Amino acid sequence: MKQGNFRKKLAIYAPVGLSLGLLVWLIYPNLGAMAQTIKNADLRWLLLSLGFSVCSYTFMGLTLWEVLRILGIRLPFFETAGIAVVSTTVNYFVSSGGISGFATRAHLLGKRRVPYGASVTSSVVITVLIYLALALIVVEGAFLQFLQTPDFNKSMIEALLGVTAVLGFAFGLTLMFFHHELRAAWARRLFVGVNHVIFFFSRKEIPHENFVKFERQLDEGIRTIHGRKFELPKVVGYVFCDWVSNILILYFAFKAVGVSLGATTLIAGFAFGMLMTIIPILPGGLGAMEAAMTAAFSGMGVPVAQALTASLLFRLFYYLLPAFVSVFIYWSLHATEPPHTDVHSRHGKGAPHQ
Repeated sequence: MKQGNFRKKLAIYAPVGLSLGLLVWLIYPNLGAMAQTIKNADLRWLLLSLGFSVCSYTFMGLTLWEVLRILGIRLPFFETAGIAVVSTTVNYFVSSGGISGFATRAHLLGKRRVPYGASVTSSVVITVLIYLALALIVVEGAFLQFLQTPDFNKSMIEALLGVTAVLGFAFGLTLMFFHHELRAAWARRLFVGVNHVIFFFSRKEIPHENFVKFERQLDEGIRTIHGRKFELPKVVGYVFCDWVSNILILYFAFKAVGVSLGATTLIAGFAFGMLMTIIPILPGGLGAMEAAMTAAFSGMGVPVAQALTASLLFRLFYYLLPAFVSVFIYWSLHATEPPHTDVHSRHGKGAPHQ
């Protein structure tokens, strides 16, 4: 038992330690220049960068709210947006291949009588669209980088590998979404993974006899999405607005440290950095994303101190501050939970429908 606890702690703390080690390795040699860069930073651009972080999380909330609406589930927008923020930040900081975000969302929606099958359906749909949009951004970034420096060098090989990885993941999710047999094979794994994280929050699990009910709800949710697929363009629009807001967070972070980037440089560097966030062992790609962005932007002529400072500001505004805020959002969601939310006993009956 003690060995099992040690392994669990190692799985949590080792990635964090590795990420912090990478950050120290990056920051320490540039500390003086970075301090001067921060001292001269323009507060107006910093506030604008922070504002686009708020925009990004707002579009996340709209994405979840719209997918749930398509599934016939109506929740207040601000509650839905809060659930989107909390589940997203958990997903960034707990390395679990995305299961932590799925499970957190399922737990919080379940407290509002949304069936777990519908929660997982919405998560799968949103994840597919997010990664397809990211793949397009990465392809565009690689293309723009190739136009700028048309050499088939190490950076181009890394970009192509990244595009392949992102497209492969998105294709796998899409295949699972449409292929019934494959979905059935993965449904139990999703069920077990979601159960583990829900147990962390509530100290109780979904009874295993409810797996058949969960699988049926998942199939029903996916059939509903198929039947109402012409309503998905609005969701796609929200996803792309989320990514545009992301890019603008970084753009104005660079403006704050005195660097004006052209569209080609901005998208290429952003795409290269985002590739590092999908490394499963690092929480949110912490350390790897900053290293990749710094290398990409400094290779395109931006001073190292300014490139690193801007990437750390992006990390602060998009990851760290929302994570801090999400703690209070979680408390608020917990305090406003409806009474008698034992969703396990009434899946499909207690969900708020249109």
